[in-house]
Amino acid sequence: MFYFLNDNIQRKKSGIEHAQIKRLNLFNQFKVPATIVTRQYATDLHEVTREAGIDDRQLINLFDYFQDAREINGSSVMIQDLQIDSSWKRVADGINYNFYQDKQRMLFIRRHSEINKRIENVQYFDHFGKLLKVDWYDFRGFISVEQVYDWDGKIATENYLRPNGSIAIQKSNLLNRRGNKKEAYHLFDFHGADYQFNDFDELTRFFYDQLVIDQQQAKDQSVNFIIDRVFELGWAVTHMEHRVFRVCQLHNDHVNDPSDMLHSTLNYNYAWGLNHFADWDGVICLTTQQQKDVVDRFENGKTKIYQIPGPIVPAKTLNATPIDFKERTPYNVVMVARLSPEKQQDHLIKAWEQVAAKFPQATLDFWGYENGDTGKKLKEQAKKAQLTNSITFRGYTNDVAKVYDAAQLLILPSRAEGLPLSLVEAQSHGLPIVANDIKYGPADVVIDGQDGILTQDGDIDGLANAIISLLSDQAKLADFSKHAYQDSARFSETNVMKKWQTLIDDTTQEEVQ
Repeated sequence: MFYFLNDNIQRKKSGIEHAQIKRLNLFNQFKVPATIVTRQYATDLHEVTREAGIDDRQLINLFDYFQDAREINGSSVMIQDLQIDSSWKRVADGINYNFYQDKQRMLFIRRHSEINKRIENVQYFDHFGKLLKVDWYDFRGFISVEQVYDWDGKIATENYLRPNGSIAIQKSNLLNRRGNKKEAYHLFDFHGADYQFNDFDELTRFFYDQLVIDQQQAKDQSVNFIIDRVFELGWAVTHMEHRVFRVCQLHNDHVNDPSDMLHSTLNYNYAWGLNHFADWDGVICLTTQQQKDVVDRFENGKTKIYQIPGPIVPAKTLNATPIDFKERTPYNVVMVARLSPEKQQDHLIKAWEQVAAKFPQATLDFWGYENGDTGKKLKEQAKKAQLTNSITFRGYTNDVAKVYDAAQLLILPSRAEGLPLSLVEAQSHGLPIVANDIKYGPADVVIDGQDGILTQDGDIDGLANAIISLLSDQAKLADFSKHAYQDSARFSETNVMKKWQTLIDDTTQEEVQ
């Protein structure tokens, strides 16, 4: 069994989550047992994962696991399902409701949205009007956590409940001797015993060990961990009581200065994992260049360094009928990436001033969720440059294929990447690409002059000229589109699985030894 370890899966997924889901689908196709494992609590977790096509049987969440709530098929709780004193006055607050006994507020019921009016939580108040407790409802229809507040209006205790109402986990929010916040976790009646943990990492470690024990009791000794977020999960994995085959997955450039791979400080997302390099059975790099750089800096003769791409093009996409280039929206350019400084959307906006001057009819659509205040800054930049008529910030989409099928050109002006999922996905939909030739990935996807153009990081004029040159030659763009469809076969399911098979074979040898 392969466990893909992540911290959380949210509706607005990063490239890591998308890559993880694609990997799960790949393993399913080739009948390799695999499960996604998360540890953060969320009332809508299963709603999100089901929308993403993840079967509940292939998802293990830490809280679900200890709450005995992995596979629950209940329905959401609506306001009419609650037993509320009929004498209380109900007062609407948008889609939510307050309930009063005379002038004293007793309850506040928060609902999910105008479209989905399921109850998210019920808030209880004392006779002084202070918040006493909040009950949070899992979208599957049971109270999954009860938050108890202190007199200062802060959460003192969180009780994570089983569907039968018993407490599975109690989280206490405390202050240490220096007045700093501290969390403690108490696990109740787990296989007849209670356990105490000083922090979330200790509870996570215990959780991972239980997964191993479960596999052993099922007479399946094959337990292999692929850690997709080593910053959050590395300590828990490397401090387990049970030693399993464990691999650290790099999803991005692992250094902060790609010009000095041997001495640069490490990307904080991977610093802990790489500083404990000998603790891993393997490290997965996305490209051959990254594999070489990791070997040059970290090779120890023990930890195997693999090269396996994260993006995967399904056979359904490869076999689909190509979009006639004439059907694409003329002069529509897109960038699909979260709005974040390292993606350098600001460079593209600067370049777009030249593009818009040459092609007033051209449109640029930014697709992706915002990191921090980056979106606000970018929108202000576009406004100052008087480009709001041609630049649109579209936000996050769950139907990115529709975006790729409609556009004529995709741009990625990042300063650092791993192996961008957006490039492979766009290419598989016949979309020509202009991307910075950086570490890592663009050169592994774009064949310069055949299905796109590679540009130099920081060269705004060069970026603008590349875009203008392609929009000026629609016949060339159409030819690039034809080659893009063909070139994306390099990332087919069969080709990527061959890479994974090397690692799978190594886990088998480890078990035999």
